[in-house]
Amino acid sequence: MGILFGLLAAVCFALADFVVTHATRHVGVLQALFAIQLFGVLVVGAVLIIMQAPPPGSLAVWALMGGISLINFVGTLLLYRAFAIGTLSLVSPIASGFAVVTAVLALASGERPPILTLVGTSALIVGVIVVARARGVAGASSLAGLPEALGASICLGIYFWALNRITPTLGAIWPVWTTRLVQLLCAFPILSIRGPFMLRKTWQAAPLLLLAAIFDSGALLAFNLGIGQTYTTIATALTSLYSAVTVLLAWLFLRERLTIGQWMGVGAILLGVLMVSI
Repeated sequence: MGILFGLLAAVCFALADFVVTHATRHVGVLQALFAIQLFGVLVVGAVLIIMQAPPPGSLAVWALMGGISLINFVGTLLLYRAFAIGTLSLVSPIASGFAVVTAVLALASGERPPILTLVGTSALIVGVIVVARARGVAGASSLAGLPEALGASICLGIYFWALNRITPTLGAIWPVWTTRLVQLLCAFPILSIRGPFMLRKTWQAAPLLLLAAIFDSGALLAFNLGIGQTYTTIATALTSLYSAVTVLLAWLFLRERLTIGQWMGVGAILLGVLMVSI
């Protein structure tokens, strides 16, 4: 089940990427970030109320959750900025490099998956990079958004690694809601200073922003459930498939053709999934 949750997280993140890219270019980075977090707080909060789930854990655990949520906010802000100014087919695979950061931290902290799993994880990461970067997109040589995507990969890698220390205590849903709330509280004062808040444009983009909140929150929830049932290294590698899923969605729905290099990357991904699943 851990593998299935990791794959589900990848699909949700890929869908969120599509939606967020359109939203940020329509209403701006900060307004999109604020609205998505607001919708996320409301949607995930409603789930917690329906489940009647009281907040678990000690003050120290919540402080740690708040701290890594701040790191996630920085990473998300950089990621949205990269989506707004960069080429999606370039910034998405670089951001998906968070899997490498998480894997290094997990191994350094004592996690020891089987050798076959490590090889499969490596094949997954290589396949993701090959699939997402082998596109012949006009203007793809632009470096716009690449530094932001790199910074996002580092922040998100730290965040996903630290979640494995928190979800055993807080469960899978509370960390998602806390992350949404902290990002909302961080985005509000920045938006107030940078303003103005364009309510009309944001309202027009409300369906996109709501979808982005649902997909992004669903991805985090699936990831949290995944690390509860498999190694952090595996769950993160599978989650990083989202950039490859983005390319495959473009092939399916936008009729964009895959290059030979991309098909080779797809083969590496399938091989990696098979090895991780054994």
